[in-house]
Amino acid sequence: MNDKFSKGILVGILICLIIIALKPNSTQTSSQNSTIDINVGEEIIQLAPNRIAVVDNRANSGMGGTILVFDYDDNTEKFNFVGHMNYSDYFSNPNKYGVPTN
Repeated sequence: MNDKFSKGILVGILICLIIIALKPNSTQTSSQNSTIDINVGEEIIQLAPNRIAVVDNRANSGMGGTILVFDYDDNTEKFNFVGHMNYSDYFSNPNKYGVPTN
């Protein structure tokens, strides 16, 4: 009886492992220069090997149209804020940023 119980447990574990193995893969890609959609109106874009940009596309966030740039520091294993820019303001007022208009 103990042998049948052990076989039953092992079969159950095997079935669980098969289900985990056949689970669909994540849709996120890890290739360089890829964009990951977070489905909340934000995007993370890899600009360089250790630099990313977070783009806020949400209309009601108060920061809509803002790009935040971060550099990854290998020593501390953290992202450090580099700068920001409001791209919708840039396109609305190019003279403000020194872009000549003809």
